[in-house]
Amino acid sequence: MFCNLRAVEIWSYAESRWQRGDLPGAELRWFDVCGTDNHELDSLGERFGLHHLSIEDCLSRLVHAPKIDEFANHLFIVLHALLPGSEGPETEELDVFLGHDFLITYQDERVPATGAVAQILDQGITVRPGADGLLYEIADRAVDAILPQVNELGEELDRLQEVVVRGRLNEDPNSAILAIRARAGQIRRLLLPQLTVTQRLSRGEFSVVTEGNRIYFRDIYDHLVRIDLALEGLREDAEVALSTYLAAINNRMSEVMKVLSIVGALALPAVVIAGIFGTNFDNVPGLHSNWGFATMIGTMTALGGGMAYYFYRRGWF
Repeated sequence: MFCNLRAVEIWSYAESRWQRGDLPGAELRWFDVCGTDNHELDSLGERFGLHHLSIEDCLSRLVHAPKIDEFANHLFIVLHALLPGSEGPETEELDVFLGHDFLITYQDERVPATGAVAQILDQGITVRPGADGLLYEIADRAVDAILPQVNELGEELDRLQEVVVRGRLNEDPNSAILAIRARAGQIRRLLLPQLTVTQRLSRGEFSVVTEGNRIYFRDIYDHLVRIDLALEGLREDAEVALSTYLAAINNRMSEVMKVLSIVGALALPAVVIAGIFGTNFDNVPGLHSNWGFATMIGTMTALGGGMAYYFYRRGWF
């Protein structure tokens, strides 16, 4: 579901707890902006000195790879989350401005991770301290939601493999297997740069990420590595499933060709005999006999039956 225009939620950390609204004297603030073609980012950019190129990246309909841009007083971070789609998981860009005393998140379509963090703040549940700690809470939930969707792709691939192995080829799994392989590759290409982004946040490169929270970003990095391995395994399994399907199709075609070849071989004596007796000569032996036709049919049947018995003894069918 797409966000409404000018949709923004504001949270302030004041009096040792997170509260809704832009409260005066707050130590930290989180602005969760959702929607396109709005002026919320412009006003926030003027307030916190956000670079106009970063704001343009947020509002652009193009997909940006995960990255970190460092500015004087804040970081601009691009992350990606997975959302359920009609044809499988779809990636959604999450743009983040991280400063010492503020966090701004922007998304075209509502990412469940931001809603989940807002819900726990509403319930008064303790989260990691600082704006970087709040970013960890969001990124951690976004990453944790990826693996179950990758596992769903794996389960669908297992079902297609069972269709192939059991020979129920009335259902064509070829396009579905290729779609899963392509989707896994697309997700992996977007998440690989996110590994680098998370690693940079965990190694003390930026002052806005406090030492106490760096190890938590390292934990997200470990989860992303596991997801990357799962996606690579999924692509390899899709290759195996596709090869198995093509082998099954070839085997089935070979069986069909084998039956047709046997039928053609069994019909060959009858074709030869019918051709001989169908020639335009009057002096063909047995042509004028009362038993000629019966003899011809009997000979055809005997030769066909003898060839069928020979093929059977050789194990050809």
